[in-house]
Amino acid sequence: MLEKIEKGHYYHIFNRGINSSVIFPNESNMSYFLNLIEKHLTDKVDIIAFCLMSNHFHLIVKIIEDETMAIQAFSNLFNAYAKAFNKQQNRTGSLFEKHFKRKKITDETYLKNLILYVHKNPQNHKVVKHFEAYKFTSYKGYFLGNDVRTLISKSKSYVLSLFEDLENFELVHQSDLQGFENLAGLENSNTTKPNLQGLKDLAGLKEPPTMKDKFFKYIHELQDTITSKLETVDGKALFKEDIWERPEGGGGRTRVIENGNVFEKGGVNISGVHGKLPDSMQKYFGVEDADFFACGLSLVLHPKNPMVPTVHANWRYFEMYDKNGAIVDQWFGGGQDLTPYYLFEEDAIHFHTVCKTACDKHQPEFYKTYKKRCDEYFYNAHRNEGRGIGGLFFDYCKATETMTMENWYDFVTEVGNSFLESYVPIVENRKDLPFSKTQRDWQEIRRGRYVEFNLVHDKGTLFGLKTNGRIESILMSLPPHVQWVYDHQPEPGSEEEKLIDVLKKPVDWV
Repeated sequence: MLEKIEKGHYYHIFNRGINSSVIFPNESNMSYFLNLIEKHLTDKVDIIAFCLMSNHFHLIVKIIEDETMAIQAFSNLFNAYAKAFNKQQNRTGSLFEKHFKRKKITDETYLKNLILYVHKNPQNHKVVKHFEAYKFTSYKGYFLGNDVRTLISKSKSYVLSLFEDLENFELVHQSDLQGFENLAGLENSNTTKPNLQGLKDLAGLKEPPTMKDKFFKYIHELQDTITSKLETVDGKALFKEDIWERPEGGGGRTRVIENGNVFEKGGVNISGVHGKLPDSMQKYFGVEDADFFACGLSLVLHPKNPMVPTVHANWRYFEMYDKNGAIVDQWFGGGQDLTPYYLFEEDAIHFHTVCKTACDKHQPEFYKTYKKRCDEYFYNAHRNEGRGIGGLFFDYCKATETMTMENWYDFVTEVGNSFLESYVPIVENRKDLPFSKTQRDWQEIRRGRYVEFNLVHDKGTLFGLKTNGRIESILMSLPPHVQWVYDHQPEPGSEEEKLIDVLKKPVDWV
């Protein structure tokens, strides 16, 4: 059964000549096929990578039109080439095997490995000794200037961000691919699943890594660690992964969990975006003609049980460049905070104790300072109450006489690594507690306050919207079920009122 083609997703498209016959007898045929790709696929798909061999081809694409239009575009491409080929060779009948093969790509590591495989295909088939010498792959296109238009122009920045940069892209391609199975199954029709054993993800091997490379690699690994643990805690739902790209530069990897045993909705997202700083943000930072790079991990988890608190965390890094590409500013930011619906003081103490322990390993004043900033930042001024019971919030963490950027990296990653310890024990203690519909209604009313903060006050949401960020990823923090009840007031002396009293005045939990 052929895999469904879906808009917004990545696919490996491949096929061969019928009975493995030659479909590209010479370079002129290959050049003609590439011209047809540009003619028929432009505006229907984005080309990520390609390779043409004498009897088969590989395309890695992102579908940017609906299924019907995309499939018709591929059909037009193959029919146009077959018609021209048959006329050239004075033959009739089918040229390609029936139905082009397609495999949906849902994993970023697999996508990177597949790009390597496609580019090294001529060497693997012993057509050339060194794959760089082969003319009809997309490999060389990644080394051309941005002013040179190629089939992969639209996807170039995103692909290079997967490998961190052009230098690392080149380095990874020099890796040994021994043991890498034929992904397309073109030699063995029984091969249905790729075998990636023995192929290491070599991204990040460049020495010494820049700070942005180092932190970008860290958030990739942290996302894997956090999502794996949360899936275990939930016991039912799994994270759905969505790889996306930003037209102006960069992209990200969104992972969303929904309708689980524990988590009603949640997201653990990473992104790395770059390009010209939008005018609105240039005015905000007081700069002109600046470029930027920003990467980070952001997560929000909304549990089903109102006895389990919502949690938010974010760890990010930012660089700004002058017109010559030199770094003119750089900083870290981030934090983590807890938003309960029913107050268990031992949970608040546990969460803040973990935060304080992480801070104390670096500077004794950090916890007090960043706890206070968290209380001030996550505050719904229009409601005169905190969003939750706080945690840590730090921003614009720049090099000083006492803290280098390496010191800040160590601190931010310490906090990031402490997240699961701060939150998971609370979830496991509360997830099976009984609750009533009244308590569920209260949870949804309080979720409304959470939405209000994110849409009215949150700087991260503002930055994402003003830099043409991906809307689905930016707004994944919003809960699925929310209530706004006119002038709702909790019953005097109730557990609900106890929470509101605490939110009106920050508490020193440790």
